This record gives sequence, C-alpha cells and structure tokens, in this order.
Amino acid sequence: MANGGHGNGRPAFGIPCLAYPDPYPYPYPCVATAMSWNLYRHYKGNHYLRLGVAAYSEDLSPHVVYRCLYDNPEARTWVRPQPMFEGTIEDGRPRFTPVGRLRLVRPEDLRTVLAFGYDAWKQDKTFEQYCADKDQDPNHVRGTRYLLEDASGQPVSALNVLRFRESLLGLASVATSSDQRGKGYASLLLRAVMELHRFAQLDTRFLLFSEVKPAIYERHGFRVLPAEHQRFPKSLAMATGETPLTPIEAEFLKAYF
Repeated sequence: MANGGHGNGRPAFGIPCLAYPDPYPYPYPCVATAMSWNLYRHYKGNHYLRLGVAAYSEDLSPHVVYRCLYDNPEARTWVRPQPMFEGTIEDGRPRFTPVGRLRLVRPEDLRTVLAFGYDAWKQDKTFEQYCADKDQDPNHVRGTRYLLEDASGQPVSALNVLRFRESLLGLASVATSSDQRGKGYASLLLRAVMELHRFAQLDTRFLLFSEVKPAIYERHGFRVLPAEHQRFPKSLAMATGETPLTPIEAEFLKAYF
C-alpha cells in the first residue's frame, strides 16, 4: 500500500500531555524521540489507541484514556480505570490485547521506512541510489513520519504527516513492508494517526493522493475529489469531510502534492 505527496517541515504539535505517569511512553511534545502510543484490540474485536493515563480528581486513581479506531456514534474518546483496562474478563481473556505500537520515526529508522516503498517508487534505481536520492530530496525530509510496529516490535508500516495549516493535514508516503502486506497494518496505522490528530483538533481535515483502490481510504472517511482537483492519472486526490474544498484548501492541495 503506497501513496505519494509532500509538504512542510514542521513537526506535529498540539498533542496534549496527560496528567498521570503512564507505564508506556506517551505524548510529551518536548521529547519527540519518546513519543509513542500503544494500540490494542478489545476482546469484542475493535481497535483502540491508548493515549495515556489521567488521574481521577477525587482520589487520584489512574484511568486510561483511549481513542476508538473506528466510527463510534456514542463517543470517540473513552476513560476506564487502569486496573480494569489492563485486567481480564470473566473467562480469563484480557479485556484489551496489545497489537502494536505507533511511534515517531527516528533517524536510524529511515532506511527501513524507505525499503517499505522501494518496490513501488524505485524507478529503476538500486536501493542505495534510491536512498541517496531521498537524502537530497527536500520533499522526503519534510513532515512528521510515523511508524507502526507489530506486537513483537517489528516495524511494519509507515506514513508521513504534512501540516498545511491548523485543521488541515496531508497524509503521504503510506507504505508497508512487502512481507507484511494484506494484513491490515497500513489501515490500522492510517486510522491511528488520524485519531491521534483528531484528539488534538476535532475538526481536522485530511488530504491525500491514493495510488491504491480508493475503497481502502473510503472506509476511513475519505472521498474522491471532483475532476478539477485531479492532476495525476495514477493518483486520485481524496479528502475527508462532506463539504467541497475551500479555495485555500485547494491551493494547499496544488502546492504540496
């Protein structure tokens, strides 16, 4: 799974810190290399992103704050006592099972991340040539890259987030390791990153260009944009939201992709 694009070089910001120490790393914007979030599957099947742990104001008991990775009409963000979140149900099964970890890409990860999309974007270059070209490509070094690791800690999928303006983000370079494709990792990564940013800014709109079947993105709220926004024969311009792009949003789409 892959799609291309580029944008500005500012790191993601505005992700709130949570009040209570979490046994897993959680979002301190001032310590970017430590930013990571665990992903879980509920025993009923749905996936969730653990945002951190907050203290209950009445007795300071720890409560896990977590986010749905699916459309839930009741609420997207939930709070549950930490012992309950990490405990088991009546038949002994865990209530939430870890399935992976979302984190920021570090410099030492870059060759691994580049390898994910090499077969799609190599353009007859050797891997060494491909990496060298990316090192000189300003579009490659822009944005904030996220990496998904599976439950064993193996990197499996990555994408780049481009911050155009408040409430407008682009998603680019979505790619999965060739031996891990078809397992839903790219979809899980995409939704986790989207919900992480929606937690910080509820009305965030996302843009991307898709080189795969649009249905993969449509299940996450994207729609194919009208013909006037389509500029690349092999890549469909898509966006979240029901309203047409504003003139400013359309200009960002042109400028950054």
